[in-house]
Amino acid sequence: MNVNQTLKQPSPASDEHRNGSALMHMPAIDGVRGIAILLVLIHHFTPMVSGTYYTRRMLEAAHTGWIGVDLFFVLSGFLITAILLKTRKGEDYFLNFYARRTLRIFPVYYLVLTVLLLALPAMMQVPAIAQFLGYYFDKVVRDLPAMIDGQSWLWLYGSNVKIALTGERWGAVNHFWSLAVEEHFYLVWPLVIWFVSSRENLIKVCLVCILGAPILRGMLMLAGFDSVVPYVLTPCRVDSLAFGALLSILIMDPSALGRWVMRFRILALGAATGLVVLVAHYGRFNRDDLLTTVFGYSLLAIVSTWVVLAASQLKSGSLVGRLVANPVFASLGKYSYGLYVTHMFFAPLYIKLFGWPELTKLTGSYPAAIVIHATLAIVCSWAIAWVCYHTMEKHFLRLKSFFDYRRAPQPAVRPATVPTPAPAPAAPMPARAIVISPRQAMRTAA
Repeated sequence: MNVNQTLKQPSPASDEHRNGSALMHMPAIDGVRGIAILLVLIHHFTPMVSGTYYTRRMLEAAHTGWIGVDLFFVLSGFLITAILLKTRKGEDYFLNFYARRTLRIFPVYYLVLTVLLLALPAMMQVPAIAQFLGYYFDKVVRDLPAMIDGQSWLWLYGSNVKIALTGERWGAVNHFWSLAVEEHFYLVWPLVIWFVSSRENLIKVCLVCILGAPILRGMLMLAGFDSVVPYVLTPCRVDSLAFGALLSILIMDPSALGRWVMRFRILALGAATGLVVLVAHYGRFNRDDLLTTVFGYSLLAIVSTWVVLAASQLKSGSLVGRLVANPVFASLGKYSYGLYVTHMFFAPLYIKLFGWPELTKLTGSYPAAIVIHATLAIVCSWAIAWVCYHTMEKHFLRLKSFFDYRRAPQPAVRPATVPTPAPAPAAPMPARAIVISPRQAMRTAA
């Protein structure tokens, strides 16, 4: 599939067309999103590194799944920028974008916070329920006082700032830091696209972000801050989002597409080589090392950008296209947001139901127990996200049709104050529906 299809109208039969999306559905991109969430799930559902030499190597490889977050950042920068570039000259640019983003991300996020911070403390007042929750969700219950104490950071999408200030892990909501980074991007980037009108200046903005983020990470490390600070703060991670945005801007020129494909391929090869050198030197991706913190995340972003570009080019009928967009990856990609938000809260339950010690006794193999546990945990998490999507998310997503990117601007019709007589009788005109935008409707109501 040609990358320029990202800026075309969706096909009439697609869900995107029905709810007014600005982009065409690309199965391979869904597949990449599925791969990204799968990496994160494997990372979170594997135990600490232990066991024999080969088991430790397997677990170390599994724990590199955190790079799925970086892939999500590049995907967000790529897709959000494509949407904004497509719609910035349309009616209700800001209203449509922010309303559609709100309908996509707020319902699940705030439902989880409501259950966690309001309903769960109330349920803990009942002894029988408290005993049940304390046993099956022990880590979540232990972390609950700290989460309640700092809940304002969660409600306002500031958990990454909270983590940076305290330098500590934040329990079952620690992974919300990346949601905060993306939310900050959603708030600011539409303004950048709106005010920076020329393609050349947008490219310059992206390059400033790409070059500025690693410099800021280095300054923070040299100033003595903990390595978690440059890992979670939005300005320090904006280079990944900017790489995706830059890709979206560059591929708008069909004549230059071939050149940029080759350039990104060379950049990705060099970045992958740099990552191999860093990992080989330290034996792992050492976040506490200055060079790794400064350059490592940017190198990951370059490789992720190439993955997104390559996926956007795949034809749906090709062998690689079918592999990337296979039903498993596609389904994981479709439910990836619900999976990411909810999966950590059920991790203690999975350990109680099918923990590694019990599975090791059953199979006689610790590596086999690790694989079985991760597989079952992923399947259960997928089932929870599926229920969440079909019972709640999709009903909010249908409301996106009220904020249709494809709506053509229509002038508001005002009644004439002084009627002008027609010179001659005319045939009656057929009635026409007057289409006005939500912003015009609000003006009229006001």
